[in-house]
Amino acid sequence: MSSREYDVLVVGGGPAGYYAGLITAVKGLKTLLVEEERIGGTCLNKSCVPLATLLKYLSTTDLIDKLSREGVGISVSNLSIDAGKLFNYVRSSVVNTLSESMRKTLEDLGVDVLNGRAVLVNDSTAKVGDSYIKFKKAIIATGLKWGSGSGVRPCTEFIDLNELPSKVLIIGCNPFGLSIASIYSMLGSEVIVVDEGSEVLKDFDKEVVNYLMLALAERGVEVMTDTVVNSVVVKQGVKEVRLVRGNEVLTVGVDEVFNASVCNPRLDVLGGLNIKLRDGYVWVDASLRTSVGNIYAAGDVTGLSTYAHTAIVQGVVAGVNVSGGNMSFTYRVSPRYTFTYPEIFSVGLTEDEARSLGYEVLTARQSLTSNALARASMSSGMVKVVVDSRYGGVLGVHAVGYGISEVVNEVSIAVTLESTSDTVINTLLAHPTLGEVLRDALLQVLKV
Repeated sequence: MSSREYDVLVVGGGPAGYYAGLITAVKGLKTLLVEEERIGGTCLNKSCVPLATLLKYLSTTDLIDKLSREGVGISVSNLSIDAGKLFNYVRSSVVNTLSESMRKTLEDLGVDVLNGRAVLVNDSTAKVGDSYIKFKKAIIATGLKWGSGSGVRPCTEFIDLNELPSKVLIIGCNPFGLSIASIYSMLGSEVIVVDEGSEVLKDFDKEVVNYLMLALAERGVEVMTDTVVNSVVVKQGVKEVRLVRGNEVLTVGVDEVFNASVCNPRLDVLGGLNIKLRDGYVWVDASLRTSVGNIYAAGDVTGLSTYAHTAIVQGVVAGVNVSGGNMSFTYRVSPRYTFTYPEIFSVGLTEDEARSLGYEVLTARQSLTSNALARASMSSGMVKVVVDSRYGGVLGVHAVGYGISEVVNEVSIAVTLESTSDTVINTLLAHPTLGEVLRDALLQVLKV
C-alpha cells in the first residue's frame, strides 16, 4: 500500500471541485483532486452542457427550417436529424473534449488528478483504492446521484441513447425534467411529463412559466401535475407506466422513462467520519466549513442548490478559505433557468414574492418582437421587470424566449448590485444586442 501527503484533498471533479482545485493550486497549495468518473461532473457530462449544446443545435435547425419555409432566400431541402449520431457527437466531440481540457488545466497548474473513489478514514486520511492519502484540509464536492429503478432511467442518461425513442415519459416538472422534455420533443418524440406536485417550476415567475407551458403544449408535450407514478412494468420491450391522479388511474405505454425528481447527495465519501448533516445533506457554515474543522464542502452535496453556477461559486469560496482566506458564501440572488425551447429565467424576486415581503412594486413587460436580434432569430417572448416603486431598485427580472439565457448574467449582476432602474437605463448598452431588452423593459416602468 502506498501513501501520499497533500495540503488539500478535493473529492469530486464537478464544477465545485474543479474550481476549488484551481484556487488552491493558484494559492500554492499541494492539491490532489480525486474523481470517480470524468472531470466536469454531472453538469458537463450528463446534464447542463449536453442540454445547452443540444438546444443550440436544435434551435438553430428550427430557425433554418423556419427561414426556408418563409421563402427569405435561404432554401434547405431534406433537412433531417439522426438523434443517435447527434447524441454521440455531443458526448465525444463536445463533452469529452471539454472534460479533457479541464483535466489538463488542473494538471498544468500542478494539481494531481486521480481517478478513483475516495473514502475518508478520519479527518486527516483518505483511502483511494489501495492508497492512503494524508491531507491537512479537505473539500467534499461529490454532488448528487439521481434515482433509478425497474424500467426507469436516471435523467442523467438522457444523452446515452443510440436511437430516438418514439414515446418518452419524464418524472419531474422541474428545470431538468422540462429541459429533457423539450429536447426530445424537438427531436420528434412524443413526450409526457408528470409530477406529483400541483405547480410547475414554482420558483419561477408565473407569467413566464405560463408562456413556456403554452409553447411546450404547441409542440405536443403533455404535462400532468398532481400525478404519481405507481409502477413501471416492462412487457415485450414496452414500458407500461401506471399513473394515479386523484381517483383516476391511467396506464400509458412508452419506450423510455426518465426520473428527474429524486436525487440524493453522494455521502459514501464520509466513511466513518461523523460529519453533521442537515436534511440529509452535508451541513456547512457561511465559510462552507463542515462540523469537522479542517473539512469543507461545496456544491450539490450541501443541499443549498442544484445549479452549477452555485457550485462554482461555492468551490471558489471553499478554495479560498482552505487557503487561509476569509470569504463567505451568500445565496441572496441566484438565477433560475431552463434549457427549454423557448428558454426561461427568473432572477431575484417574483412579483408575488416582492408583494408578500411588503414591497410596493411596479411591473412592466417588454415584448421580444421589438428587439432586432430577437426578430432576426424569429423569436417571440417577453421580459418582465419587478421594481421597487419607492426607490426604483430592480427587485427581479423574468424572461422567456429563444436565446434569452444570454441576458441572464447581466441581469444577475444588476439585481445583485441592487441597481436602480435609472442606473440600468443610463448604462451604455451595445446595439443591436439581445441584452437591450432589460433597458427597454425598465423604460416601460416610466409609463406606469
